Amino acid sequence: MQMPPLAPKPDLTMQTLDAIRAAILSGDLAPGTPLAQEDLAARLGVSRQPISHALILLKYEGLVVDRGRKGQMVAPIDADRLLGLYQVRGALDRLAARLAARRVGAQEVQASTLGVLIEEGKAAAAAGDIDALVEADVAFHQAMYELSGNPEIAITANVFWPHMRRSMRVVLEDRESWGAIWAEHAAIAQAVVSGDEDLVGSLAAQHAESAGEATYRRLKNL
Repeated sequence: MQMPPLAPKPDLTMQTLDAIRAAILSGDLAPGTPLAQEDLAARLGVSRQPISHALILLKYEGLVVDRGRKGQMVAPIDADRLLGLYQVRGALDRLAARLAARRVGAQEVQASTLGVLIEEGKAAAAAGDIDALVEADVAFHQAMYELSGNPEIAITANVFWPHMRRSMRVVLEDRESWGAIWAEHAAIAQAVVSGDEDLVGSLAAQHAESAGEATYRRLKNL
């Protein structure tokens, strides 16, 4: 069977996609923000065509949704979906942490990077820098996935990670939780270093699940 060659996708479309996605994930385009193609085109200095193509792709990713006949908008944060994401992440984090502790215990890898990332997170919290705090939080968990030695964990997480970044930002709106979050990270790291698979698995799962449940209650005003 012969298949006709595909026309290469213009690089400008991908640049536009990356720019809009980054603005959504950083919160510069907040949940519920209307996305007028003319406005986006003017802000990015491009025509409407790459904007239109980018929004189609972002809708497929679930970061953009229709708003009736009024066009499109940044997908709102849904409390139920956020809770579900954190439940799934809890299961993945449990597995990653257990595998990381096993490899450290067997002296297959060193977990020294976790301490550096924890200090970066504490510094971001002390500075009140939520952007840096989100990046430090992401970096800590991705480092745990890497330490696990199972690349399928990161591949699976990458499917929902853009939504997880947005959810993390909502979780971190509760500034009173910042100290507890990094204390929990430190406890997880210590359990990894000590090679305690059972303890670190429980700590990692509880860390994710409790954050999801607390934020779910806050969004639902429970």
